[in-house]
Amino acid sequence: MNDRLTKGLETIKQYVTEEEAARMIESDALADVAPDLRKMIIEFAYGDVYSRPGLDVKSRALVVITAVVTQGATPQTKTHIQRGLHAGLTQTELGEALLQLVPYIGFPKVQNALTIAQQVFAEKIMHKSKSKDS
Repeated sequence: MNDRLTKGLETIKQYVTEEEAARMIESDALADVAPDLRKMIIEFAYGDVYSRPGLDVKSRALVVITAVVTQGATPQTKTHIQRGLHAGLTQTELGEALLQLVPYIGFPKVQNALTIAQQVFAEKIMHKSKSKDS
């Protein structure tokens, strides 16, 4: 592994579980059409950008969530809301941040993002409940 990939994998562990970090490298749904995409994301986004000084992990997560919501990137919105929770954002912080976007990007995109957030919150509660039952 190169230094950027190693640094990216270490950085991403602030946003995902160890298992998910490993899965990101091993299993890539787009590998058949773009085999290097996942590696590029980890090296560049997490190894070069996310690892920079100046913002804490919660602030970075919030910036990324705002960016993907603004783009209307639904799958990435779900992914980054999950990562934001893992990084320490609360449901209240996420809800307020999304509401803050209404005057800038409009009600439809914010409503869609809030619906995704609601689903992620529910999944998190179900996952915790299943973990307690085990």
